[in-house]
Order: sequence, then C-alpha cells, then structure tokens
Amino acid sequence: MTIQIRRSELEQMRILLARHSAAAVSGPPGLGGEEMLAALEDEADGPVIRVPIGQAENARPYAGLEIIFSALRAVEPTSFGGVLLDNRLQQNSGEDTAAALNIADEVTRRIGSLDLAHAALVIVPDADAMDRSSQVVLGHLLRRIAGSPLRFAVSTGELIPSSLLAGVPSVELKRVGHRPMAGLADRLTGGRIAPEVAATAIRTVSGRPAALEGVLDRLPMNQLEGVQALDLPMRVGPNAEDLVRTDLVGLTEGAEGLLNLMALAPLSPRPALLGDSPDGMEWFAELASLGAVERDGAYSRCSRELVRAVRHGQMNAETRLSGHLLLARRCEGLYPELHNWHRSFFAAADDTPLILLDDACRLVREGLVWAGVEFAERAIALGPDTEDSAALLIDLAERLIDRGQIDFALRYVDHSARTGSFRVGLRARALRIWAEYLSHQSVPLRLRNQWSSREVAEAPLEVAHLQLVIGLCHALRREAVEAQELLESARSLGAHFDKQSRELSRFLEILLDCGRGVDGRALEAFRNLDATGKLDHINLLLLSLGLMMTENYDAASATLDCLEDGGSRGEAWDIQSQCIRAEIAARCGDIGRAVALIDGLASVIDGELTVRRDRLLLLRCWSLLAQGRASDAEDAESELIAHAMASANRSLLAELNALQGNYLLRVGLPAEAVRHLHRCEELASNELNPNIIRYEPDLIEALVATGRREHAGMLVQVLHRKVDRAPSRWAELALERSRFLLLPSTAGVGAIGRLLGSWRPEDSQFEKGVTLLVAARKLTESGAAEAAAERVRLATAIFREVGSEHLASVAPVEPADEPAQPQRSSLLDALTPDEREVVGLVSEGMKNREIASRIFVSLRTVELRLTSVYRKLEVGSRTELIARLAREPALPVG
Repeated sequence: MTIQIRRSELEQMRILLARHSAAAVSGPPGLGGEEMLAALEDEADGPVIRVPIGQAENARPYAGLEIIFSALRAVEPTSFGGVLLDNRLQQNSGEDTAAALNIADEVTRRIGSLDLAHAALVIVPDADAMDRSSQVVLGHLLRRIAGSPLRFAVSTGELIPSSLLAGVPSVELKRVGHRPMAGLADRLTGGRIAPEVAATAIRTVSGRPAALEGVLDRLPMNQLEGVQALDLPMRVGPNAEDLVRTDLVGLTEGAEGLLNLMALAPLSPRPALLGDSPDGMEWFAELASLGAVERDGAYSRCSRELVRAVRHGQMNAETRLSGHLLLARRCEGLYPELHNWHRSFFAAADDTPLILLDDACRLVREGLVWAGVEFAERAIALGPDTEDSAALLIDLAERLIDRGQIDFALRYVDHSARTGSFRVGLRARALRIWAEYLSHQSVPLRLRNQWSSREVAEAPLEVAHLQLVIGLCHALRREAVEAQELLESARSLGAHFDKQSRELSRFLEILLDCGRGVDGRALEAFRNLDATGKLDHINLLLLSLGLMMTENYDAASATLDCLEDGGSRGEAWDIQSQCIRAEIAARCGDIGRAVALIDGLASVIDGELTVRRDRLLLLRCWSLLAQGRASDAEDAESELIAHAMASANRSLLAELNALQGNYLLRVGLPAEAVRHLHRCEELASNELNPNIIRYEPDLIEALVATGRREHAGMLVQVLHRKVDRAPSRWAELALERSRFLLLPSTAGVGAIGRLLGSWRPEDSQFEKGVTLLVAARKLTESGAAEAAAERVRLATAIFREVGSEHLASVAPVEPADEPAQPQRSSLLDALTPDEREVVGLVSEGMKNREIASRIFVSLRTVELRLTSVYRKLEVGSRTELIARLAREPALPVG
C-alpha cells in the first residue's frame, strides 16, 4: 500500500535500471525504500536474486561481497564460484583500496561477459550495512555496469559525497508530506479514519509511510473513527524501533534517561527535566546535537514524535509512573500546566478534566497546538461529558480554528454537543458552520432549519449569534440577499445581543453596504478604530474587506495592520489577511507585489491547513495567468472548479471565468475570451456592483474585437446603470474606456486622450496601460500608425513598471494597419489536413464536442487529432495551442 505514494520515485528507479543497469534508492528507514525494491521484484520479467544482507556482514572485509557472490551463483555458478576470486577475497585485508578496485574491475568484467537468456534483477537491501571493502567494490561496479545482463537495485541510507556508494545512479526518498500521507491513511482504513485521527497518526510517524500502517493497526476502532479519546502518544508497530534506531546511536545512559522523561509529556520545562544533576546540561546538549529534542517557547520537547512514541512504548507502567511523580514534584508551583498534566496520572480528581481543558485552551492560544490537543484528549479520557466541560471544549475549538486546525476543532465541537444543553448546542452549531465554511466554503442549504422556535424562546442570544454566523458565511460568498435576510432575522432578537453579537452585526452590515458601493460607515469605523478599543479579528477582517471593495486601499491595509498587530491571532487569520493584501495589490494594479505575496502563500496552498482554499486557489490562478503561465495554471483551475462545484459557489466560478477571459483577451484571443466572460455573466447575474468581479469592461472589449458592436453597446448601457447604483473610480474609468471603443475612430481618439489626461496619481497605472492600448487601437484605425506605436511603447513601459512582464511581452510592438491574410508556415505543414481543420475550429473558440458535430466525426477522433497537434506543435494544452496561434503571424487564426 505504501508504494502508492511512491509511484513517481518507482518510475525513476525503472528508468535508471533501464539506462544504467543499476539504481539505488536512498533515505532513512521507513520512507518506502524496501517497498520499492519489493515492487521491482514483483514486476520483474526475468530471474530475481535477493541478496540477504544483514548487520553481521560488516564484521570482516569482503563479507558482504561474498554473500552477493553466493547469491549470484544461482544465475551463473562458474563466473562467481572461481577459486581465484575467492582466494583474492580471503587474502585481501580490505585496507588496500587499490586492491579492492582491482577486484571490482574483475567482477565488472565477469558480469559483462555473462551470456544470460534473460536479464536478471539483483536486489541488495541495506547495501550500506556491508563492510567497507564490499561497499567499495559494489560502488565501483554499479557506476560502471551499464548495458550488462545483470541489473542491480539497492537500498541505502542517505548518500553524501563521501559515501562509498556515492555516484551510483540513485533516487532520494524524502519524508512524505501531509496530503499524500492522509490519502494513504484513508486507503489503509477503507475511509473509516477520522481526519483529526489521521493527522495525529501522520504526525506520529514523522513522514515515514512504512510506519503508518503499524500505527493504524493498533488503534481501537472507536478511536480510529474519532468517537473515543486518543491514547497519546500513539502505540506504534513492531518495526518502529528499527526505524528510529539509527537516529539515536550511541546515547549515554544519562541522555537515555532524559529522553525517557521527555517522552512522558508533550512539553517539558528544561529546569524540571534537568533537576539538580550536574551532568543534565551535557545530556540535553547530547540529545540536541542528534536532533532528538528542540525548544518550543519556554519548553522543550521531542522533535520527532516517532522517537517519543517508541520510547514511551518501551517503558513499563512502573517506570512511567515514577517519571510522572518526579516531574510533577519538580513542576509544582513553577509550571502549573505541566504539574497538572503529570499529576493526572496518579492523583486525578473530579475537577482534573476541567483543569486540563483550561490548560489546553491556554496552550493553544500560545501557539502550542499539539500540546493543547494532547491535554484535551487526556481530559476527555478522564471525565464525563458535562456542561462545564462542553463550554471549555467550545472555547478550545474556537482557538483551534484560529490556528487553522479545523479537523480538531470539529472534533471538540462534536464532543461538546453531547451534553444536550440548548445554549451549548447552538454555540456548537454556529462554530461548526463557521469551521466548515473556513475549510470548504460551504453553507447550510436552507436558512430556516438551523434553529427551532423552542430554541429561540430559551436561547435567543445563541440563536441570534447562529443567524449572524450563517449570514457572515453568505456575505463572504458574496450572496448578499441571503446575508441581508439573516442579518435582519438576528436583529429581531437584538434585545438579547451581547457585545460580541452587537459588533458582529455592525460590521456585517458595513460589509454588505460596501458590497453596494456605499463606504460611509466603513470609513467612519476606520476613523474610530483607536477609540473603539480592541476589536475581534473577524470584525477587522470584515472592515478591511469592505474598504478594499470600495477602493479605500490604504485604509484597508491599515486595518490589516491592526489585525496583524493583535497578537495570538493564529494562522487562520494570517492566511486570510495575506489573501486580502494580495487582492488589494492586484486591484491596485501592483502586479509584481501581488505575485510576490501570492508566492509567499505557496507553502500554505500546498500544506496541510485548509483555511479559505477558495481564495488561495483563485489567487494562484490569477498569479499564474498574470505571468502568462496558462499551462501551469490548469491544475489549479481544475482544483478550483471542483472546489466551487462541491460547495455550490457560483461566485467563485464567476471569478475564475473572469480571470480566464481577461487572460485570453490580453493575449489576443477575443473569441475565446467572450465564451469565458459570458459564462461569468451568467454566474454573476445577481451581482449589481461592477467593482466586485470586474468582468464587464473585458466582455465589452472582447465583443467589439469580434465585431459584435451592437451587443457591446447594450452592455455599456447596463454597465452605466450599475455604475450609477454602485459608483467607484475604477468603474467610472472602465466605463469611459468601454464607451470609447464604440465611438468612430477620430472621435474615439480625442475622447480617450481626454480620459488619459484626467488620470490621477492614485489611479491604477496598470489600468492606464490597458487604456493606452485601447488608444493605440483607435489610432491605428484612424491611420496614425506612428502615434499608435508610441502609445504601445508607453503601455509596455507601464506594464514593466508595475511588474507585468507578461503583458509587456505580448503587447504589439507596432500595431498593424489590417490583419494580413495568413500564410501557412512549414510548422503547420507538419500537420495533416484533418489536423489543420481541427486547429482552425479550435481557434474559432469551438469546443471538442462542437468540432465533432461540425466535421461529422466522433469526439474521441477530435481528441486524438488534438493530441497529435499538441505533440507536433510542442504545446501542452488547448490554452497553449491558442496562445501559439496568436503569437505566430504565419499561423492561420479563425
């Protein structure tokens, strides 16, 4: 099963074996090297020889090589059973490297002279466990064996330049990331494992897939499914000790004892660990030098959870109890959280679960998330479900959400809901909806079935807060009608508002106002930030969003500064804040800064946190398209579409189509752009503020470019009405530019010149560059080619200044008077007539199914012809093909 996440590395091994007849897989134990060798063995067509290398093979010179020869005699007895060769091995002390290399040359010659009916595969596991002389010979052999009838696949630890096997063709295995490991855990358990349990198991095995199955096999089913509290650290499989043995070779007895003490708790204060021992600091330094321990704030902890789990499992109950007694005594009065932790193992009382949950909240707030989780699991295991513990679990879940740990937050929300209390149940429901929104951007399908009339009567504050949270989720999805309805429902219970609900109601209304282009309340709230005192993170986020939507970019950035200066805000708020900063830069036209900010989010997009994946993926698509990397954007676009479909998020799909349409328009493909922008128009039919998605000007320009001026004129009128209802500086400039596109050439040139002359310093320079290109087009139409070329040069300079090298490169150097009749180039001559026919229809914007209907062939035939076209024209996708057609003046464009 492990091999499923090593498919690419296994394919590399196959290639190396075919090319060099030798391949090594290197990396620490447990990363999948042995499984890869087993997979190669299973799929081999010819004979397979597995060499049984063991730890004893490093006892004397050439012991390992003798084992290899003994195994190879199964293939060809005479070549590897000669007395001369055996005598040379026995007589050589192994210290003479030149003699070892002579033996290696002899072995290489004998292997090269073999006459085998079928190539044989030789498997040598743990090749670096052999004696030095054997490794010298084997390394020399594997570096020179290409083309031989024997193929060697070996496994080894880390290969460094000084390794005796260095230079052998190799594949290095790295620790596996969270996402593929989560997929492996899901497959190993048939989809039954709870996400938070999978995350804990993945952390335990420290990126080693071979250890994961052993951990999951030892989980009771009720723990695996997330029903019962987890026993932490987790129990590990029988092979785990072997996996970590090399991590801690040669530890002194004192360091061993110190490591055992650290295994008893997720965190340990160093003074409590060391006690009065004069050698304590030396023992700690010994562990630190091996990377076994690290500091985490005021505490220290095991840096590898697998080492901790192994050590914890090796101790018997008596040893663990004596360690807890010792550390509880040393922590008393100085480190209350750790004192409470250790005391819970020998003197737990009725209030111990509540104490541990309170400590867990404090630890998570300080950023010690996994320690907080372990405290919470211990508390749940010790105590029954009570209303007091449920309230603390909800507080803990809120802090975990702030830290982006959505799965564990949902776990504790579910635990808290078991008490049966209306108030606790409604709080849990509101928190679950918010957590699921942050994770999946989903909202409840129906607005009115989330609370009952009895709940309204008995817990009006909690019902009102629930309504506000659902309204907030709709507002962030730009579903203003639903958000407004829920806001009004919540305000009908306004007499019961506490301060938190009152403030959330106010800032939700500010966001909805800004969505309509009204920024008065937002600016007032911004001016009163200092006087208001500390605001909740969500309110600062809503205010910054509203200010951004109304083009108050400096105020929006300053509001984000307040959010980021708040302290202990957590990763979830950092991610959302950075997303807004990137969007502000994009809306301002500061392309270079926006791309840099999005690049800074790359580790988040590819990491284990799942907060606001909709914005992260959309920003990645924007960045890649802004850089002209359309083929690189396809994976992100596909994932974004799947994400939007799963959460029924029409606004997100509209934004993606707007990005794609804008890209195609700017690279000179207006027909393709129209298709995406029309789709955006359909999806965003309820959006009345043109400054939100900003697709209308692009659609008008694309329609004009494709000769559909009447339709463009109608859209200009629609845009005018929208700008009147929701005015903004960007929309006003874009509307004027759209109008000029429809004017006669001479009148349009003068009008657009006046628009450019009215440009303010604070207006987007990027938009000015786009407007200059429109001016160049009008000048070209009026016959002023020299003036048009000057506008293009100015636009190009602006694009470079704002960091848009892509647009600077695709802007025409000299606008052409009229598009010339295309001449077929030798490149297209490489295509068959049928392939050229398909290319012509693709350039007209037709889909594969439409092409199949047009030329009376099957959809599969169209796909096969396109695949052949991609190969011949050296493009990787439909988007790249269209862009290639636009760039090559000699290629026909429909």
